[in-house]
Amino acid sequence: MVSIQPLLELQKIDTALLQLSHRQVNLEERAVLTKAKSDLLATQNEHATLTTQLAATKTQITNLEAANKKCEAQIAKYSQQLKTVIAPREAEALQHEIETVRTERSTNDDQELQLLETSERLEAQLSDIVDKNNAGVAAVASATTALSEAIKSCEAEKKSFDGQRQDVAVAIDLKLIKLYDNKRNKRTTPAVADLHGSKCQSCHLDLSVVELSALKKLGAEEVAECPNCDCYLVV
Repeated sequence: MVSIQPLLELQKIDTALLQLSHRQVNLEERAVLTKAKSDLLATQNEHATLTTQLAATKTQITNLEAANKKCEAQIAKYSQQLKTVIAPREAEALQHEIETVRTERSTNDDQELQLLETSERLEAQLSDIVDKNNAGVAAVASATTALSEAIKSCEAEKKSFDGQRQDVAVAIDLKLIKLYDNKRNKRTTPAVADLHGSKCQSCHLDLSVVELSALKKLGAEEVAECPNCDCYLVV
């Protein structure tokens, strides 16, 4: 039976590299950054919405102020005319026009008061949003730095594993390396595993007495394989 103990060391390093790759993709710092960016975007969208609402409110206030100036001009005009009319019906008609315009102005005043309150509320909310936005920008910057540091740490760890793998692989026969690579490329589970007692450490299933006996009878050039998961076994 061919000794494949060196391949087991290689498999351990490859497993560590695979786990490192998975960890790097799923770094907690990456999730933190994603959330920070999402929160900042929501804050910016809220800021844009409030800004639009405030601009619309101020436009309405401006329009009402212009309408009230027009009302004042009409009241002044009708009041001046009232001083010159003699006929009761004309005077009554002018009085009616004046009251109508005054009612319109009063309604505008009420609306303007409500809009001013709305404007103050929106400005207060915008002030809070600006503070929230600044905090969000800082959070994104901090999370970006943290992710960058975490990635650098993973890359340094990978470099170390790559060096270890090279040192181990150079001492293994190329035929065994080829066998290992062929096996590993067809699997998602380890290509090489220990046999502890009667249990394969890849599939964690027990081999039968007959299967264990068959492994012991393998020829000098044969490589032991698990009858359950087909991985190479270090017996």
